[in-house]
Amino acid sequence: MKTKVASSFLLLALSLNFFTLYSQTGYPPELFSQAEKSNFAETTLSKDVRAFVLKLEELSDLVKVETFGHSLSGQALQLVIMANPRVNSPEEARASGKPVIYIQGNIHAGEVEGKEATMTLMREIAFENKQYLLDNQIILFCPNFNPDGNDKMGPNNRRNQDGSPKLTGVRATGEGFDLNREGLKLEALEAKALIKNVLIRWDPALLVDLHTDNGSWHGYAVNYAPAFTSAGHPEPTRYTKEEIFPWIQKDILDRTGVETWWHGYLRMREGEKGSYTAYSHQPRYLTNYVGLRNRMGILSESFAHQLFEKRYLATYLLIEAILKYSNDHAEEIIDMIHLADQQTIELIKTQAGKLQKGVRYALTQDPEFVDIIVRETEVYKDANDRRRTRGTGKISWTERVKHYNSFEPTLLSTVPKAYYFSKDFKAIAEKLQEHGIEVDQLDEKIRLDGEVFAISEYNKASRSRYPGHKPVTLKGEFYSKKRSFKAGDYRVSLEQSLAWLIFYLLEPQSDDGLVYWNYFDECLEGGDSDFPIFKVHK
Repeated sequence: MKTKVASSFLLLALSLNFFTLYSQTGYPPELFSQAEKSNFAETTLSKDVRAFVLKLEELSDLVKVETFGHSLSGQALQLVIMANPRVNSPEEARASGKPVIYIQGNIHAGEVEGKEATMTLMREIAFENKQYLLDNQIILFCPNFNPDGNDKMGPNNRRNQDGSPKLTGVRATGEGFDLNREGLKLEALEAKALIKNVLIRWDPALLVDLHTDNGSWHGYAVNYAPAFTSAGHPEPTRYTKEEIFPWIQKDILDRTGVETWWHGYLRMREGEKGSYTAYSHQPRYLTNYVGLRNRMGILSESFAHQLFEKRYLATYLLIEAILKYSNDHAEEIIDMIHLADQQTIELIKTQAGKLQKGVRYALTQDPEFVDIIVRETEVYKDANDRRRTRGTGKISWTERVKHYNSFEPTLLSTVPKAYYFSKDFKAIAEKLQEHGIEVDQLDEKIRLDGEVFAISEYNKASRSRYPGHKPVTLKGEFYSKKRSFKAGDYRVSLEQSLAWLIFYLLEPQSDDGLVYWNYFDECLEGGDSDFPIFKVHK
């Protein structure tokens, strides 16, 4: 029986006036966020984030700022590169031998804690007592990944955040996209820029994506989740789950008394009492997407039903702990991701045509029960006589709770040596290249033994939450066939580090591939009985 008191908010119960704290430093006003200036009544506008990072670059020789893309309204997406000594390019970063860590805030612009916390941390790294975090790593910050959404301020955009700050932005971009569903289809301007100019160009070993949860009444200040691997190499996710997370949980608790834990939503009814991870394995989520690239991802979710300054501080503590770990284990991280790339290529060379990987997955219960901190709630009626839920202020440990925090494949497919397809599918080749995948065109005619997927059932959703898309699923079976390809047709070898990303994009029954996102609709709706991508195993 647990006897300790749940102390998740022991430190966060302090009400800190950060502007007063820093007012004697002599920093120019641009180096304070609007959250600090307003004592956490307001959040920072995009123009002020830009002013902050440019002033940081002007005053610190550890900082380089580059624009890696633009939003629909033309606002710059700014990348803050922090290194000691300063680096000005990915080539210099690679020559340093240090891992690159990428921290991203405001992907959903109503969830503002990451934006504000990264601004504070950048200032402390540049000018105060956090410079040691640059001893063994290079840190990239994008505090405001969704500037268009950020500036659509309103009082009702995030009502479950206890009315603080008074105004927040919206979830979607100026184009109407949810950036955390863009991992594979890559249609939003911001997502295209991120893949091209951050993930491909700088190749970070770890992506940290900062959010606020949607309101589960757990008792933690901030929660986290890894890149849930689907087909990807398992080691980056294993390392995140088994090495990084236990370390940061202990570090934060020992230093501050703040409890942190896995991201999940609670079901507390008898018979189904459990914590269920609140997002899926699908690589449309950017944290999962980097797992298919053999890199680590961490999703951060601060507790929604808490005042702004407490959500901010919890997020700050988590980012700081992650960066402490990565700084102290930099060489280990570099070796781990390089080995994952090498093993991926070697596995294709030796096991293509024999190895099977999942293309659809289901959430499963972990073998061990867990004890978790839960908040007591009560139901009340608001001014409009609507039923609402609120916390009573009491938190306690709940023992022996089911933990649904893993995914197992429900459908497997054979991993080929290469995929071939007609030059008529140029758009498919270009989409693969957007992800950094190597795509070749044949110089001459060739005839190959391989496999074709015979479609027995084609299903297209009647509607969707995703603008411009009605998801497609296929049923059928593979059969052996010879097929000829002409000069100019495409070949995509899996003997490259992005093999698992290629596999998930091109498999016909993938639950998050290009079929699902309508990239093959024209030929499939034309009545073709065979899927147009040809698999070659030898």
